[in-house]
Amino acid sequence: MNTGINWANTLPTRCMGLLITLLVLLAGCGSGTESETPADNNNNGTNNAVASSGRLVLLDPTRNNAETPISGLQYLNAGNVSGADGGFSAPSSNLSLHLGSTTQLPVLGKTRLTQHDIAAAVCSGNADLSACTYHARKNLERFFLSLDSDRNASNGIQLGANANSLNLAWNVSLDQFENVLAQQLAIYGQTPAALFQPSLGINSEAPQAEQNSISSPVPFADIFRVARPLREYSCKDVAYDENGWATTPPSATCIIRTFLLDSAVQGQVPNGRYSVLYEGTGKLEYSGYAKLVNSTPGRDEIDVTLPAKLDSVATNNRIGVRITSGTVKNIRIVMPGGICEGQPFTRVDGAANCPAGQYRSFEDTLRADRNAIVFNPSYLNFLKNFRVVRMMNLMEASPSYLTCAQTEPGKPNSFIRDADGNLIFDQTCLVQEFRWEQRSKLADAVWGASGNIARLERYGRGVPIEVQVELANQLNAHPWFNIPHNASETYIREFARYVEAHLNTGLKAHVEYSNETWNGIFWAYYYVLKKGEDLSSPTDEREWNWRGVYYYTKQASKVFQIWEDEFGGTQRLVRLLGTYQNDANRTERMLAYSDTRQYVDAIATGGYFYACWRNDDAKLPACNDSSKIPKPLVNATSVDDIFAAMDNINDPFGLEGLKNQFTKQAAVAQKYGKALYAYEGGQHLTIGGEIAADRRQNMVDLLHAANRDPRMGERYQRLLEMWKAAGGQTFMLFSVPHTFSQYGSFGIKESLNQPRSSAPKYDAAMKFQESQGKCWWSGC
Repeated sequence: MNTGINWANTLPTRCMGLLITLLVLLAGCGSGTESETPADNNNNGTNNAVASSGRLVLLDPTRNNAETPISGLQYLNAGNVSGADGGFSAPSSNLSLHLGSTTQLPVLGKTRLTQHDIAAAVCSGNADLSACTYHARKNLERFFLSLDSDRNASNGIQLGANANSLNLAWNVSLDQFENVLAQQLAIYGQTPAALFQPSLGINSEAPQAEQNSISSPVPFADIFRVARPLREYSCKDVAYDENGWATTPPSATCIIRTFLLDSAVQGQVPNGRYSVLYEGTGKLEYSGYAKLVNSTPGRDEIDVTLPAKLDSVATNNRIGVRITSGTVKNIRIVMPGGICEGQPFTRVDGAANCPAGQYRSFEDTLRADRNAIVFNPSYLNFLKNFRVVRMMNLMEASPSYLTCAQTEPGKPNSFIRDADGNLIFDQTCLVQEFRWEQRSKLADAVWGASGNIARLERYGRGVPIEVQVELANQLNAHPWFNIPHNASETYIREFARYVEAHLNTGLKAHVEYSNETWNGIFWAYYYVLKKGEDLSSPTDEREWNWRGVYYYTKQASKVFQIWEDEFGGTQRLVRLLGTYQNDANRTERMLAYSDTRQYVDAIATGGYFYACWRNDDAKLPACNDSSKIPKPLVNATSVDDIFAAMDNINDPFGLEGLKNQFTKQAAVAQKYGKALYAYEGGQHLTIGGEIAADRRQNMVDLLHAANRDPRMGERYQRLLEMWKAAGGQTFMLFSVPHTFSQYGSFGIKESLNQPRSSAPKYDAAMKFQESQGKCWWSGC
């Protein structure tokens, strides 16, 4: 139902009695969803009967549902507005509330009329009453809090003059409502109010995906920052400067080109007219999603149109940029529009959408300074709903174990093997340092690369530290940094020094040494094993097996001490010791090792759930009892089978198994007086082993479908409630929106602008935070 229509005035008089009767029934039934409290249950014992006079109040979700009068809301005819105490008086109990510029909503007056009652009226007759009333109630809450003239609900809601100028629909999903509200408030220099203080965290993704089939979020207004390096797709004879720009021109036999936005579809970035700025004597041409419109020296205009669905020809699914003559550098492909000053979460088309003098054009900013850090507003808008952002993937700080495997020259994915078919590893590479001067820089042509570039050349070279810190500052979110496993002491110290000097003082730097050093798919696992050889003797087999754990623990302590030294204390630090979620014994050994405990603030465990892949794997005896694991994932033929496997209380990797892991990790953390964090978590449904070739794609499709199923949202809410009940604090979901693939469905949404209503994992995370209101632990 479109509540933007003035439907009250279109109802025949003979229908009003029926409507009133229906509203009475709705009021009696409440407007309940699983995460809302019906209005009549919050009346503190007062009579909330139908009446011609009463008070309009907001049960403020940001202040534990404190009863807050709403004044200045027009009802009935012009001149009738609610008083300072929210009071209204009408000839009868039939009211008509004026919400925005177009909605006149018939409601029944009550002695205390709340957003619950108004939402029930909005959703009268809606086929999905539960979802509608939740959306309408939360949208009304955001409207009233946003339009409060002094943005201080503790002294009551006083609606400003612009409350009557907004054209809004009330029963749309919360993110859609917020986006429309943001656009309409921008002209007044205002932003939508938040409905909660974030309590969850989120993991970032690399600036660009390794695979062309995966579309990652675009963090920047200059989308060229995430183009493939020119050397990926250009001829081998081209020379480059230190920043990656070609210094030799193309020829008839030598192409110089790059690609960006591989596999992107509508919603990844805005469609429209993009400006291309560049320096040099050369010319550019475009293909794929981009079409040249105008060209002048140093500036082109292109129309970018992303498709609703991908083309069957993969090479059509991207933007191609080719240097056709001369040399070109400092290319910027700039999104249309800009932002209003102080409103970085909302992209606007032009100056007419901002208060006078407050428009900040993306093009003007990036023309003046190619290295200006200008984020994509949609990227910021997504991230603003999280308390902590883990920068690991954005840093490219967790490289594959294949990084030091020997490959054929110029072929990073063609591995050399010995006579027995085993990979051959470069032992010098395995223990080499990563130096401060090797980090990525603001002046680099692009940030990140695909799998066509050797892993050793990509490692540690995601976005620069300046971008990471600025991201945290603009979001007012705590950053979580992963120090590379082989970082030199100079790297560690310079990194800490920069963060201390530039991170907003109200934010805490969360610091973790490396990532999942227990996991054999990462280089760090083999690094700590090798470096740990000096800490144990191979003659003591028991201790020798723990050598990697001991080195990790010792080096983590050293990293934490360096950060403490640079910060002049620990008040602005959270020092995190990573562990394996299913091994509380490992956690205890680390905290008991040497003096580790005095340098650690929190244990960082995993929080993943999935299910046994097989029930005949000798290495996993907990999965091998077919009476307890009757249908492992490999045998699933439906989405129902997948949920049944995850819900099986006997499955060690299901939700109940994860609950037990939380309990064990929490006991160790409590024993040593440490907080418990989750560095990553959520579903982990992947192809977990061998599967018949003719079933593989069908299984991938089933796993994707399970992630899109509303039941997955229910499992996420259960996951987060389990975590809270176990005593856990910050839970870092994995990860920011990106497309599902054969490698997993880890994006909490599939694109930045995917509606919340079709993204059950994200919707569940937001509902959880909406129900909490703020952090549930002290010292947050």
